[in-house]
Amino acid sequence: MPLKEPVGKFTLKEILSQPEAWEKTLADLSNIDASSLPKPLDYDTIIFTGCGSTYYLSIWAARLMQRIQGVNAQVIPASELWYSAESWLKPYKKVLLVAVSRSGETSETLHAVKIFNSMGIGKSISITCYPDSKLPKLTHQSIITPAGQEISIAQTRSFSNMMLATSFLIHQGIQGVAGIKEYAEQFINKYKEVSAQIGRDPSLERFFFLGNGPLFGLANEIMLKMKEMSLSYSEAYHFLEFRHGPMSMVNDRSLVLAFLSDFAMDFELAVIKDMKKIGAQILAIGSAEAILKNEGLFNYAFPIDDHISGFFRDPFYLPLLQLIAFERSLSNGLNPDKPNNLTAVVEL
Repeated sequence: MPLKEPVGKFTLKEILSQPEAWEKTLADLSNIDASSLPKPLDYDTIIFTGCGSTYYLSIWAARLMQRIQGVNAQVIPASELWYSAESWLKPYKKVLLVAVSRSGETSETLHAVKIFNSMGIGKSISITCYPDSKLPKLTHQSIITPAGQEISIAQTRSFSNMMLATSFLIHQGIQGVAGIKEYAEQFINKYKEVSAQIGRDPSLERFFFLGNGPLFGLANEIMLKMKEMSLSYSEAYHFLEFRHGPMSMVNDRSLVLAFLSDFAMDFELAVIKDMKKIGAQILAIGSAEAILKNEGLFNYAFPIDDHISGFFRDPFYLPLLQLIAFERSLSNGLNPDKPNNLTAVVEL
């Protein structure tokens, strides 16, 4: 009788393989002539679009684009562009559409690109893991990240690799990534047992993910991973918005996962102090220097070395938190490779 395969083996492999995949993606990106990329300042507006995880990636990307390039950037779900394009797209505006899709086959995203192209108001560029999919054939340009290809349904490796491609577009090239693979491996190995411990903790029943600016998109993405893989109660909010009602759900069986930023730290720490007072446990991830200065506030912390450049920093927020969702799934008797009611590609 053949040995039974471990539950969730694909998801676990894809989470842990991210440092190696990032190295491959960076090598692929280095072969692209950055001068061939669309120039953000040539456009009145840049719209990022996607569905599910790639919609949350688009939230991150739009906020980052606006901060880095100073150009108006919006995020719109692909379904909204499909059935309500006239509400969002104006014929007198020159627009760059950035469509993100792991598979390159998502129905809403394909329809959104077709409608956008038909309006003749700008160029479209796609970011996907699959070069032979439909999406790159529809857009004027594409950035492909084959190292992000996955077997599992919940996006992990694909998401972070498409982030790198998006960052390449936003920064108009690659910046400061020497030795990233080695540091990422050390970072994950150092804290992965803590992630497993948190994921297996039966005393935790509610998970709240807080982030500001671009990190709000990542907070939403990990919230989605917790829902998809483990069917756990999980929500995502901006830090200060959390005080306006949602904090009523916090109790001593709650974990607040704080995505600490480099621009709103004082406000974020104030919210964390309030959540501790009402009984929540706190997991912080972000600047090593900031975490060290405030370590008494946190039950758990994943400090990211401050020498990691802005180009590459944000993907570091993901793998250890993906592992928490993975372990939570196993603890709930589920299979992370086969989330409830989901398929890898949504086609209508």
